[in-house]
Amino acid sequence: MKNSKVLCFVVIILLQGKLVDAQKIAAKTKFLVGFSQCTTADAWRRSMDQEMQNELLYYPDLQLLIKDAENSSKNQVNDIRELLAAGIDLLIVSPNESAPLTGIVSEVYKKGIPVILIDRKIESGDYSAFIGGNSYQIGKEAGIYAVKLLKGKGRVVEISGLEGSSPAKERHKGFIEEISKAPGVSIIKSLSGEWEVAVSEKVMKNYLESNEPFDLVYAHNDVMALGAYNAYIRKFNTKNAFFIGVDGLPGTGCGIQAVMDRKLDATMLYPTGGSLAISLAWDLLNKKPVNKENILNTLVIDSTNVRALKFQTDEILNLHNRIVSSRNILDEQVKKYLSQRFWLIVALSSLFLIIVLTILLFRGLRNKAKANLKLEVQKQAITRQNEELRKISLELEEATNAKLIFFTNISHEFRTPLTLMIGPLENILSDSKLSVAIRSQLQMMLRNATRLLRMINQLMDLRKIEDEKMKITAGEFDIVSFTHEIKEAFEELAARKNISFSLNTLLDEQLLYFDRDKVDKILFNLLSNAFKFTSESGSIDININKVRHTFNGVEKDSVEIEIRDNGIGIAEDSLNRIFERFYQVEQDKGNIVAGTGIGLPLSKGFVDLHHGDISVKSKKGEGSSFVVYFQLGNSHFTDFEISNKDVEFTRIDKQIFPELSQDDADIESMNQTCISDDYENMPLLLIVEDNADVSKFIKSSLVDNYRIMTASNGIDAFEKIYIDQPDLIISDVMMPEMDGLEFTKKLKSDIRTSHIPVILLTALSSHESKIEGLETGADSYIAKPFNKKHLEVRVKHLIENRQQIRKHYQQDVITQFVKENKISQLDSSFLKKCNAIIEKHLTENEYGVEQMSVEIGLSRVHVYRKIKHLTGLTVSEFIRNIKLKKAAVMLQESGKTIAEVAYETGFSSPSYFSKCFKDLYSISPTDFVQNNTSE
Repeated sequence: MKNSKVLCFVVIILLQGKLVDAQKIAAKTKFLVGFSQCTTADAWRRSMDQEMQNELLYYPDLQLLIKDAENSSKNQVNDIRELLAAGIDLLIVSPNESAPLTGIVSEVYKKGIPVILIDRKIESGDYSAFIGGNSYQIGKEAGIYAVKLLKGKGRVVEISGLEGSSPAKERHKGFIEEISKAPGVSIIKSLSGEWEVAVSEKVMKNYLESNEPFDLVYAHNDVMALGAYNAYIRKFNTKNAFFIGVDGLPGTGCGIQAVMDRKLDATMLYPTGGSLAISLAWDLLNKKPVNKENILNTLVIDSTNVRALKFQTDEILNLHNRIVSSRNILDEQVKKYLSQRFWLIVALSSLFLIIVLTILLFRGLRNKAKANLKLEVQKQAITRQNEELRKISLELEEATNAKLIFFTNISHEFRTPLTLMIGPLENILSDSKLSVAIRSQLQMMLRNATRLLRMINQLMDLRKIEDEKMKITAGEFDIVSFTHEIKEAFEELAARKNISFSLNTLLDEQLLYFDRDKVDKILFNLLSNAFKFTSESGSIDININKVRHTFNGVEKDSVEIEIRDNGIGIAEDSLNRIFERFYQVEQDKGNIVAGTGIGLPLSKGFVDLHHGDISVKSKKGEGSSFVVYFQLGNSHFTDFEISNKDVEFTRIDKQIFPELSQDDADIESMNQTCISDDYENMPLLLIVEDNADVSKFIKSSLVDNYRIMTASNGIDAFEKIYIDQPDLIISDVMMPEMDGLEFTKKLKSDIRTSHIPVILLTALSSHESKIEGLETGADSYIAKPFNKKHLEVRVKHLIENRQQIRKHYQQDVITQFVKENKISQLDSSFLKKCNAIIEKHLTENEYGVEQMSVEIGLSRVHVYRKIKHLTGLTVSEFIRNIKLKKAAVMLQESGKTIAEVAYETGFSSPSYFSKCFKDLYSISPTDFVQNNTSE
């Protein structure tokens, strides 16, 4: 059966292919001709279109595509470009204006596409043929006829076409030339009708208001002549003046009919040339020679010949209609023939297919039996594979559960040593005789031990929920006042981060059955996350409302608690997974947001124990909204879950937040007392660490020997670096917004900061993590937990190494330590660039940091800082040393005098040069020259 389908498909394709090929052959014999017209005279345009369509009946291989620019040169240029895009083989264009259309018409012609101009020429000779009446000759004929009508004496009103158009200019010029031969005939007024009947009627009406007498109206086309005639008749009701137009087109409302109706006294025939344009197009497309200039003859149409002309045009139209009718009949016959041939082919093909299908049917039945046998074998194999996969899945699940049980048991074992740590720490801290420094470090230990205990408790609670061993004890309490108490625990943190923090509700009191311990943890986790991911000057709102909400398909009264923030938000692809166990949201560039991935799954578990609901809405960069719903009443709880006793619970201690520690001021006070008299000369360190406790610990370890400034992430660090460049940076790796690796990479790739040594601190201690850190350009990589002494030694050695480089530099300006790779490639390139710039301006004694910073492309401040950090020299000293090094070479090799060398290296005088030379090399230039000469 499969083979029969394929064969059927192939036969149909062959049939379709023949039809498609026939269409392609037909398409190849067709030429696409584009016609861009731009005239406001509807009658002339209709006549042109009709002539072209009539002529096209004799050229079935020509296809005409017409565009009308509606009297706009800009539109016409766009129309021609559209015709080019359509793939035209020849362009026929009736330019609106000569100059604006010259460029585009020349462009088409130069592409090898034949161009036929109708009615108007362009300002170049880039066209294949021109078709048009001689407007100048038409004007002369009109002038001759006007003089004849006026018998050599009269006053004429001229209504011209669009101002600036070549037909209007030529028709006026020819008319003036003829009437000037009759001294008694003159033009008393020239009006612009813009080729439009309405405009002509309006200007004529305005002119008639002047009551100035005239004898004849000469309009540049028939429609303007008719517009003037209408205005005249409305004014005077009778025709006492002569009206002459131009075009002489057949049809209702056109020139010939107007002469017959005695509205116009005469019209000058101005052929459209539509039929000639089609025949010339055919000759050009078939590479036949044609005349480039094709001038159409004119004729005066008046009462003496109008009837004969109208009869001729009517006969031509009747003949054309009969031709069109015959052509339509022929087309119908061709269609019938093609249709009959197609169905005959289909019938024969169908018969052939039936025979083939009959043969294939028997083969298909035989093959089906074989296929069924193969399918049965495959089915058995798939069944075995599914069974194996099920076993593997069970084994993986058991292994995962075993790991979780082991991890939970280990966590449980941690509680005993933590209790033995927290208890003694609390006892020691109760001693009022402790020094500020010791108390600060003990408080930090207690705070982090408490945080570790809380994480262990959360992990064990999560395990209980998964094992369905977690129980709740719900009592009836006021949820509004309960939430107020939780809010108060976070108000100090909100104040420190300058976050707008509010609780909004219309409820004074709302009784609700809930387990205070579980709800306290739910709200604490949600608020902790809100504060963690909301930057300073942000906002966090708690909203409590009484609403109707659907629980398990049933709508019930409930309490809605919403926690909304305008923090960093959560990506849409992470929203469906944030309540999964151990899932952590990724920031941009793959960075994991700091956390354990326990808080939200645990909160959802507690909400589910209350038979409630929790949902989240968030948008990246705009903030998040977590909403918790609790059912009113107690019918959703079992009797074992409800307690009438007031069960005590321990509220989470707010001091687990490093930001809420009370020892900040004490630390600062301690640091101030440790400042020595030489404080301003101490090296400046920048600590980049998002954990406040770790930052304080590092700071307290180094504050005796260094000036310290801190930043919470890479972005914050860069803002401080550009103001006060540190001598060394200590940075954590895992940080929000910009992590340590990205921060180091950016720092080392910026010429303004690439010289600053960086030590990376991280909890990722694997060999691969260390390599990744060093590849970013870090100078040292220390794993957490780190030894305080180790950190102090690394900081000291890196700063001393940088100082040795500066000292070495002062002795040999560039070459030695660059060769020894004691600075980075970026810094080496910077110094070489500076050296090249200074040598270029060697003779300029006023050359300094201002000019140098412009050539390097950095600010004056950054150039000064960069050179000072790398060499220990000011920019002036740096420039002077480069010049002195060049001078020493010149004194050795050039044979020039000391004065000549001094001036050629940009020193203002030989005496100042000698002083600087001796200060650097500890020998005068004279002795230096003598020593080198004696050698």
